[in-house]
Amino acid sequence: MIAQERDRDAISMLPMWWMALAMVAVIVRLLSTGLLEGGDGIQHYQIAHFSWQHPALFLDHWGKPLFTLLSSPFAQLGHWGMTLFNALCFVATCWAADGLLRRAGSLARWLFPPMLLLVPVYGSMVLAGMTEPLFALLTVLVLRALHEDRFVLAMVIVSFMPYARPEHIAFSPFVILYVGWCKQWKALPFVLTGHVVYALAGLVALGDPLWAINSDPYTGAQSIYGSGELSHFVDHLPESFGTPLLWSVGISTVIAVVWWFRRSEDRKMLRLLGVCALIPSLGILLVHSVLWWKGWKSSLGLVRIMATFAPLVVLCAVWPVVRAGATVLRSVFAQWALGLLVLGIYPACAVKSFLVEQPLPVVAGSYERFISDVGRRVGEIKDEYGRVLYFHPQVAYAADLDPYDPSETIQGIGAALDSTGLKEGDLLVWDAHFGPNEGGVPLDRLMNDPGLQLLEVMVPEERMIVLGGQPFEAFLFTRGTEVGLTRTRRTVFGPNILLPTVRLRADTVPCPQGAPGDRCFTATEFPLELADLPLDTVGSLFTEVIVTGDLVVEGEGNGEINLVLTQETDEGKIGYWSEKLRGGVFEMHSKVPPRAAGVRNKLYIWNLGGRAIRINGFRVELVRTFRTP
Repeated sequence: MIAQERDRDAISMLPMWWMALAMVAVIVRLLSTGLLEGGDGIQHYQIAHFSWQHPALFLDHWGKPLFTLLSSPFAQLGHWGMTLFNALCFVATCWAADGLLRRAGSLARWLFPPMLLLVPVYGSMVLAGMTEPLFALLTVLVLRALHEDRFVLAMVIVSFMPYARPEHIAFSPFVILYVGWCKQWKALPFVLTGHVVYALAGLVALGDPLWAINSDPYTGAQSIYGSGELSHFVDHLPESFGTPLLWSVGISTVIAVVWWFRRSEDRKMLRLLGVCALIPSLGILLVHSVLWWKGWKSSLGLVRIMATFAPLVVLCAVWPVVRAGATVLRSVFAQWALGLLVLGIYPACAVKSFLVEQPLPVVAGSYERFISDVGRRVGEIKDEYGRVLYFHPQVAYAADLDPYDPSETIQGIGAALDSTGLKEGDLLVWDAHFGPNEGGVPLDRLMNDPGLQLLEVMVPEERMIVLGGQPFEAFLFTRGTEVGLTRTRRTVFGPNILLPTVRLRADTVPCPQGAPGDRCFTATEFPLELADLPLDTVGSLFTEVIVTGDLVVEGEGNGEINLVLTQETDEGKIGYWSEKLRGGVFEMHSKVPPRAAGVRNKLYIWNLGGRAIRINGFRVELVRTFRTP
């Protein structure tokens, strides 16, 4: 009797357990200086945040209408409000799962919350404020409704899932099949509820009851995003779910098969978990694998989609193991001893696995720092211009702009520049990530437009390559008086060429049968260095450093060769561009914006492979770009 009362007291504390874990997630977000999803995460936040000013956003298909509706009050608090919303989704998921885990035992009910939150892909999406945790909640709500024989409710929830995430396509059919197998025919028509509601909303607001079909954002884009290996998502399972959980799923699956034949009274739950949890999880994995493999439906191979079925996987990992353990271990003392052991060991392993994939708190990386700098720069000068046309969503976020007010901003994503109506005095912010890809606007098109005036070039402190293989850069233009560009080009180092002001240090050796411009270097770590490059850009918009040659790697070793350009002041490094060179012809381009006096510029070869190298026709050129009326 005392043990039963103790167990009831412990169970009554479960809601506090859920809330405490959710609070940890919110605190981690508040302590973080960086964002986990600076692209899609920012857009989902902006759609939810500005939906109160622009109600049409409640039917923005890309923004996930159900997510926008439910998260919009929290978005008014700022971006951290999205984490708060997802933390509450986590709490609701724990509540829904608790109804399924009661028969398994109290250990399962205590173990599920930390196991779920410590799934790297799921916990990260909670912190990022993304749409996956809401869809994950809906899947568990459906399972609980089915477990409690509330088939109409299950069908109603399923009917709204297409407006939360597209993964419903691999979940809903199995739920409908399960309801049909249970011969609940009267419940099946309710699967149309959400479609009817949103069709009526579309008819009233947009005049199109089929808006959800006609405005499908997941079309094409193969030329932008490309495709990949069929095994891509499977290969990323260990880091997405963590090794402890994957081992638990494997062990639990074996136990579930054995338990099916030994315990007929548990077959209903095992059937529910198998048909509506395990198989749909594999289905979502398979669908996304094929889409990425074929390059269909704008798939970018983002592993974060696996957060949508993370609670289903955790349920399948917990229920059979704990149910079998609680049945085999008759002693209450043995059950509690096992519970304390599991609750002590598993979270420790899971935390370690999580932090390997996602260190906490989240610190802004070089990518986020750069695009935030661009946005802040836009915020500083926006009042000098008319509207702001931009491509990267974080620009508007950092500049504190309303991305849905056409009198203030125009977002260039998915729109050709000619159709945006860029007017005289408007500010155009082009970035190398979104501009040429989602925006479809290559830089050359803007540079060659006589009606655009280049105002400023921004580059990150640390060179990085983004989607499309381009270095991450930002160019600020305005539509105004036609202003031409003048370029000057000179060679600072090449065959028989070395500017007197440039200091050369080279570990060269004679090249056998070499041409006059060939240079052979020893296997030292830094075989060549060009210091004091004249990159002073006074009066220019930017200087482009172009390094060309033909690399031949000789001898034994891993052959890793890097070409590095650095900029330093007395206070420290302000620029670092590194590009890995492979054998053969190479051409490196680095744009350098105007710098103050006293900056030291250096170009060097970093020979990490420990092999002798030969570079034929090695040449360093500087191309300065000036604004000329």
